[in-house]
Amino acid sequence: MNPVVSPDVLGWFFAWAPLVVGLAIYVVVWLAKRDEVTAPAALGATFACSKCGRRGSREHMVPQVHDGAVSYYCAQCA
Repeated sequence: MNPVVSPDVLGWFFAWAPLVVGLAIYVVVWLAKRDEVTAPAALGATFACSKCGRRGSREHMVPQVHDGAVSYYCAQCA
């Protein structure tokens, strides 16, 4: 005796399977990401002096270009 799956049941299964699998993936990703804390935007970003390490805003640092790379120095080290 061979069990036969009717075409209606097979069609119903393949009609709903992508939605169910997609919803399951969405729920798993949501559960994994819901407790993450996003870092606040750096409004007062500071730069460290390349020589002494003192931190200051970019307006108070002296930039020096070395072969395309930019190094920032404080007013005392520049």
